[in-house]
Amino acid sequence: MLEEKTGYLDDMPVNIRIVHIENYPLHYHYDHEFIYVLRGYVTLKCGSSIYQMQQGDIFIINDSEVHGMYDCSDDNIVLMIQINADYFIRQFPTLSNNVYRTMGKERSNEEIIVLRNLLLKVAHNYISGITGYNTTNANIMIDVLHYCDKNFKSFYFEEKIVMHKKYDYPEIGERLGRIIDYIYEHHNEKLTLRELAEKEHFSEGYLSRLITAGTGLGFRELLAFARVEESEKILLSGPQKISSIASEVGFSTTAYYEKFFSKWFGEHPEEYRKMYSDRIKGNSPELVFELSKSDAKPIILNSIQNISFAADGNTEKALKHKEILEAYEKTTRSHDEILRFMLGEEGEAGISQNN
Repeated sequence: MLEEKTGYLDDMPVNIRIVHIENYPLHYHYDHEFIYVLRGYVTLKCGSSIYQMQQGDIFIINDSEVHGMYDCSDDNIVLMIQINADYFIRQFPTLSNNVYRTMGKERSNEEIIVLRNLLLKVAHNYISGITGYNTTNANIMIDVLHYCDKNFKSFYFEEKIVMHKKYDYPEIGERLGRIIDYIYEHHNEKLTLRELAEKEHFSEGYLSRLITAGTGLGFRELLAFARVEESEKILLSGPQKISSIASEVGFSTTAYYEKFFSKWFGEHPEEYRKMYSDRIKGNSPELVFELSKSDAKPIILNSIQNISFAADGNTEKALKHKEILEAYEKTTRSHDEILRFMLGEEGEAGISQNN
């Protein structure tokens, strides 16, 4: 069964697992999931891309993305945080369409450092079992989603791998994020560049150049990519005809669908289905072993101690990050206030007043 039904304990909207992975079969779910490699390495397949995730890497699984993990190191430990879409969509109405990407060339950039710290706080609260940790963690994950909206809602294509791109001007990333979200939401419709330009109040020429410069693809190619990516779960879920799938995801002809699917996935859709049918959940053994809280605790504490503060080799910046994160551990302020401070939206006196 390709679709995974997610249950949440005690009606709380956050599931936390600290695991060792040998094989995690292909599946999808309707909730976002944060994958954080604490030790070793794992191979993650998500859609048409395959990522070699090393210690410290974070990947966000978006709504309905087909994914799985295999070819992992013997010593791997992975933090997995899954959030309930039905709960978080109250504050993030477009969450089901949001596409986040964190994997990029800059493995130790500032945004990733902050995201690591926030996810480790969630893990630490969980293993420590502090009073009310479920509610606290739900609030932190609200901060995380706000942070991802601000920093990780855009991507580009490095050959055939979908990667995160950091922009010098954040408003460009935010604008592209909105455009990408809209394309995914309306991928099965007769979406045109003119319609999208009118929605964003741009000229068609400007929007076309923005998409190409930002993602490396033209508008039509980006739309075709969204369609073939969305088709994967239908393709692997059963014997539906290729022509029917093509029509369902918005292609005008089966040949057009086959052309673009082969371009991104490397195989004709039917061959791809045969190739991966034995790797989907239910047909392949799930070898994921959860650590006890007592076994996980030293790993989480070690990860907190070893967060890389030295972004870009800038000693002054590194010390500032360390100061902020140490203050974060001591402060009684809300997580939202701390996040705003870490993003530079408050004065430097902000934390010291509450220590």
